[in-house]
Amino acid sequence: MILRIDADWILGVQYSGTPTDPALRDWGALQAAVERHKFERFAGEAYYDEAPTRAAVLLHTIVRLAPFEDCNGLIGAMCAWEYMEQSGSPISPPPGAMSQLVRDIRSEKAGLQQVARSLSDWAA
Repeated sequence: MILRIDADWILGVQYSGTPTDPALRDWGALQAAVERHKFERFAGEAYYDEAPTRAAVLLHTIVRLAPFEDCNGLIGAMCAWEYMEQSGSPISPPPGAMSQLVRDIRSEKAGLQQVARSLSDWAA
């Protein structure tokens, strides 16, 4: 199943899970996460067709482009987690693993494929 999301979906995840309400500082970066997630190389054929890769796209893009003034790592992680849950593939990362993955994305130690592999490995 391919779950399709939009900017409102990301904002809903952000609103429901952050301890503060960080302002959205870059609507274009938020839309880039949405568009990247649903990219089709050929019409009607999803380029990122597996849930872990689609969730990784959201996490990676939100962390790297930082559309919010604060909490981009948390919001990206929550979006990936919720995406996996709603796609029927809940994850159970080891303690501290998601935080480390966010740090690795920020430092460019983890690219999209590594992020997707981690999410896939954590599928319950």
